[in-house]
Amino acid sequence: MRIHNTLTGKKEEFKPLREGQVSMYVCGVTTYDYSHLGHARTYVSFDVIRRYLLYSGYDVKFIQNVTDVDDKIINRAKEAKQEPLSLSTKFDMLSREDFASLSILPASLYPKVTENIPKIISLVQKLLQKGFAYETKTGIYFDVAKFPSYGKLSHQNMQKIKSGARIEVDEKKKNPADFALWKLVPPDELGFPSPFGRGRPGWHIECSAMALNYAGETLDMHGGARDLIFPHHENEIAQSESATGKKFVNYWVHTGFLTVNGEKMAKSLGNFITIRVALKKFDANAIRFFFIQTHYRSPIDFSEEAILSAGRTLDGVFGTLQRARETAQTSANKEEDSEFEEKIEKTFSSLLLRMDDDFDTPNALASFFEMISLTNSHLSSPRPSSPTLSHAVRKLETILEIFAISEEKKELPLGKLQKILVELGEKKPPSSAEDCMKKIIQMRDTARKKKDYAASDKIRAMLAKEGITLEDEGGKTTYK
Repeated sequence: MRIHNTLTGKKEEFKPLREGQVSMYVCGVTTYDYSHLGHARTYVSFDVIRRYLLYSGYDVKFIQNVTDVDDKIINRAKEAKQEPLSLSTKFDMLSREDFASLSILPASLYPKVTENIPKIISLVQKLLQKGFAYETKTGIYFDVAKFPSYGKLSHQNMQKIKSGARIEVDEKKKNPADFALWKLVPPDELGFPSPFGRGRPGWHIECSAMALNYAGETLDMHGGARDLIFPHHENEIAQSESATGKKFVNYWVHTGFLTVNGEKMAKSLGNFITIRVALKKFDANAIRFFFIQTHYRSPIDFSEEAILSAGRTLDGVFGTLQRARETAQTSANKEEDSEFEEKIEKTFSSLLLRMDDDFDTPNALASFFEMISLTNSHLSSPRPSSPTLSHAVRKLETILEIFAISEEKKELPLGKLQKILVELGEKKPPSSAEDCMKKIIQMRDTARKKKDYAASDKIRAMLAKEGITLEDEGGKTTYK
């Protein structure tokens, strides 16, 4: 398995510190509002990476922090006239619900900033003692000049970093690029007691303290969206490695942005779509599949049509799987088809090789659709093999599990189906949705046999209005 490492800019063979175990830390959201599709893009990407590591036999410890104290949270709480921690707790829970609705596995741990203040203070003290930090009237700052390799993750030189930094009016920093480890706050603001005075931790020190505490001094993998490379992850490296004297992370992994008309989707730009709103428009499977079609490091431009198209593609996949299952049960041919099975195995192996190459989901999907095509061809053969079709179905199901694409059927709308039947002249519609569908399909089949195509098309249109699509194939009508 090879993973692209942001630190080196190259794909490297993946060798975890402990055989069979992976420590993985992904920066979580700042919980002051609903999570949006830009967040979903990042966490679906890391969910696929995690699931593939699990499939490959690794025990994955997945840590996702919760930034539950921050200027944005405090400002939003003031606007809403709420306590900051109450507001952040609410949006933390809502975000977890939203991610779960997209089949994102829960983290092994969700450490919160407010629960780790003593660890953060201890790390700040260590940096002060070792001479990597200094005190000003506004707080404690990290001295980037004391860390010679500063800029190695973002591949910037110090001169460029200095020119892009700025000094706040009330800050007495040694260097414009120096960053806050602890910020002193006035009595009326949320803060915590410390040896340096009442205040709050800087954003970057929070993640270092929690990562070191819960994953150890060196992590296998650390990641987030690519906008975290600088300054957040750059600063994490500086303060962590200064404190421990050890390499902080072996593999840095960053996701591309979800963009809207070429601009990053972000709350600050006001161009975001919350996960909750998106799920009212689109199926969760379609959203996941939309993301998976693009490599995790590449940007994706948001498009409603692209998500709907992803959903239609999955409908076709599910249709093939259903036909394969039914044919495997009913086919009289119980002999194995070695040629078909060999092609399925070869293509499945190709898919795994592509996933081993930096989790290359778009090319892995090319192999997946080749397997779908092979299965469709076999279904059309004169004597489809029951055992070999079952084997193909198992392989296809395995891939869907890795991608967390669920095949669950949508619940049929009983009341609406009964209403359709009444409109079609049925005086006593059945009491179950499945029986209603059978009756409607029978009525349509009768109309087609009578060559009453207007009536047949009317029934199809009535069902389509309720989100139900009819498919005619091989003399049978199915629905999805």
